Amino acid sequence: MQSDNSSFSGELEEIGKEIVSRLSDFIDPVYPGIVFSEASSRTAAADFLKAGIEGLIVSPLMWCEDQILRAALKELPSFPIILYTFLPFPTLPEYLLYTEMLKGSGTVGTLQLSGFFKREGYNYRVVTGYYKDPEVYEIFRDYCNAISVNTGLRHAICGILPFPCNQMSTTYVDEFTIRKLYGIEFKYLEISRFFNLAQACNNDEIECLRDYFIDNGYKIEVDELNFKEGIRYALAIEKIIKADQISILCMNDVIEEMHSIIGLRPCLYNPRLSLKNIAIAMEADVAAGIGMYILRAFTGEIPFYSEVLTSDLEKNGLILGHAGYHDVNNNDQKFPMRIVSDIEYKTTDRFAGAVTCFKYKPGYVTLINCVYNGTRLRLTVCEGESLDCPPKLEDTVHLFCKLDMPVREFFNKILELGCSQHFIVIPGKYGINLERLCQFNDIEYFYLQN
Repeated sequence: MQSDNSSFSGELEEIGKEIVSRLSDFIDPVYPGIVFSEASSRTAAADFLKAGIEGLIVSPLMWCEDQILRAALKELPSFPIILYTFLPFPTLPEYLLYTEMLKGSGTVGTLQLSGFFKREGYNYRVVTGYYKDPEVYEIFRDYCNAISVNTGLRHAICGILPFPCNQMSTTYVDEFTIRKLYGIEFKYLEISRFFNLAQACNNDEIECLRDYFIDNGYKIEVDELNFKEGIRYALAIEKIIKADQISILCMNDVIEEMHSIIGLRPCLYNPRLSLKNIAIAMEADVAAGIGMYILRAFTGEIPFYSEVLTSDLEKNGLILGHAGYHDVNNNDQKFPMRIVSDIEYKTTDRFAGAVTCFKYKPGYVTLINCVYNGTRLRLTVCEGESLDCPPKLEDTVHLFCKLDMPVREFFNKILELGCSQHFIVIPGKYGINLERLCQFNDIEYFYLQN
């Protein structure tokens, strides 16, 4: 069957090339060709190490004993693995020639490999399907994105300004466990340094950002003093993130020190931060901040930090919103973006504040509660629709979300799990996709649905 007179090996090579070509739509594959011996397996491993790969996709194209794969794995560190049960036909003929059966006999290989992977503790997930089926590659895309998130987390720095929020212990994490599991480093930032960075901003920097808001049609509803002071801290956030290479900024905005030193809550939007995967969470909620960073890296969507402020039983809806920093790319373009006073502190702080305010855009959304459960992160996920309606809440970034499940059931289920008050919102329905994210990143996952 592998002689020069047979087309069998050539047909398998063409199938392998087509699978890799389809994967190339969303990853940069390193493919040395079909591995058919221990020697070629070791050569492939050397190519992988040289290329700096992040994970492995393993697929027997026909039955294959595991010593060939083990030869490569002995040369490699413990990469996450996607095990693909390759199916060459959508259906079988009435009578099957032996050579045609062999093309579909990769099932023998994946079943054998699964026992080996499980017993020896490899981090692997499985995909099964016809190799021309687009849905198969959507699953591959999710798993490959999840592997990429895992790699990115190991280079992430979480800045906490200035320390954890002792007013709400559910936002606490064990930073040593978080570093061990996900590789995230923590850095504590001084308020005095933040204050000095803001005050050192020159007039040219301030005017540049001021012109941005005016040129982009923001309704400025604060006086010049508060506007410029808000701009100083929007610039200071950018500077401290750049200087310390911070990916996640968790701001403890409710402590007395923040308001006595700065005189306002720093939460004016900075458009330059939208260009990078920077997550900003309020109330020093580290788990939520990490969740925002992960979700943007995985989905490409911009996360919205919120909490469930109140509910509407008759309309089966929740109003979700939160004071603080928000990315305006989630705004409903039917309504103007505004810069208003901080409704919670405008009568008590030295400054009335300058807050970016908008209503969230309509469309399907996914709500994610991200907490540290005592041993690892946990995502609890549900879906709904951000309704196309006028603003419903005074001077606060918010959305009115109709849930896909009854509001009472939503509260009962998530309260039994134990959660925080903070929810991350991303546009689109991502419930099943996020399960695949969690599987490769040691994150507990719950999907709330009817």
